[in-house]
Amino acid sequence: MRTQVSILHHDYPSRLREYVRGKMEALERFHHHVTTMTARLEREGGGHRVEIVTQIAHGPTLVADVCMDVFEAALEEALDRMARSLKRSNRKRGLERRRSAHKSA
Repeated sequence: MRTQVSILHHDYPSRLREYVRGKMEALERFHHHVTTMTARLEREGGGHRVEIVTQIAHGPTLVADVCMDVFEAALEEALDRMARSLKRSNRKRGLERRRSAHKSA
């Protein structure tokens, strides 16, 4: 899996990039077909915006976009949303496989 963290406007400490990358790599356990995961961190008005975009091989592109007053809360909410999306996508992928196996039998 390829990960990328973009910090717009350079308002965040540089050590934050590795912290976010580690959190994103931990999400891979929810779906084994993730090819790339990108995070964008930026300040928007008085709040913080965190957007996580995930590409799944031969599957959908998942997006979790959160804007909150506190950066840590925005990051955790975006990670939670992405984890739920990955789990849901993984379940759907399994159901589609089982349905196609029943049709051919």
